[in-house]
Amino acid sequence: MTGVQTCALPISVFLWQFQSRILFEAELEFAVADGVTETGLEYAQLDFMLNDNIVLVGGKFLLPYGVFGPEQHPTWINKFPTPPPIYGHHVSNFGAEPLMPVLADVGVMGRATINPGRYQIALNAFAVNGPATGDATASPPELEFPASSGDNNTDKALGTRLDLALPPIARINISYFNGDYDDQNVLDFSSWNVAGEVRFGRGAEIRGEYIQTRQESETLTGIQVLKRHGFYAQGTYRYRRWQPGIRWTQIFSSDFDGSAFDTGATQMAFALDYWFGPSIALMGAYELNREQGGVEVDNDRIIVHAAFGF
Repeated sequence: MTGVQTCALPISVFLWQFQSRILFEAELEFAVADGVTETGLEYAQLDFMLNDNIVLVGGKFLLPYGVFGPEQHPTWINKFPTPPPIYGHHVSNFGAEPLMPVLADVGVMGRATINPGRYQIALNAFAVNGPATGDATASPPELEFPASSGDNNTDKALGTRLDLALPPIARINISYFNGDYDDQNVLDFSSWNVAGEVRFGRGAEIRGEYIQTRQESETLTGIQVLKRHGFYAQGTYRYRRWQPGIRWTQIFSSDFDGSAFDTGATQMAFALDYWFGPSIALMGAYELNREQGGVEVDNDRIIVHAAFGF
């Protein structure tokens, strides 16, 4: 069965530099769902530039985990009308639970950049409130990433990302995220990510990300661990105002405490964008979703999406 979905997700990005070294950034997102307009604050942060290579950040910010979340998820930057299903952000039920949300949280971050000639090296490190327990009766307990000034435990989530780049041709980075999520500071959640991108001449680009997560859970037999992993890879080509693309996503099957947690799923997405301007586009895509393990779900869909940034 194929469904048709239409949506509009305008995003407002506010930049205000009120001193030579202090910058305020904020992003508001507006979505229309079932005839109701929803508003969300993606981030609101203060950047203090110590010098040309070191920046300190405080507030609610997009965590430097992977590439899609902090850099590619705005609707006029993402080349597809939906995010890769490994991230839980405006994703339909494609057959498996997302591995991670687009991470935003409240805390502090530091960013250092080195430019040794043609190459660039960047290191990000952050401390934030971290994940929390949602439905504690679930097995394993449900994870939440509330992105608020409150915390359900005394532990802070820590993370880092290392970037290696050869501008404008290639880039690779490795990210890590870890923090307790329960009230007693006993149960741990961690995740790591490897992302890469290669750009060719005349508007061709290939990018992808791999994620692995590890969640501890207390059971009758002791501490059990749920491990999940998956990836996406995509290619796009810009020809004048047109930009076709193809994306493959797979979340692998996983077991927990001796039984299957999910059977995994795959998605093949075909996109075609028409760009009216640098940040205004009409996007269309067809997604073919398939569960693994012998179970099929008829949830293929067509998406038509208008994106603009201002």
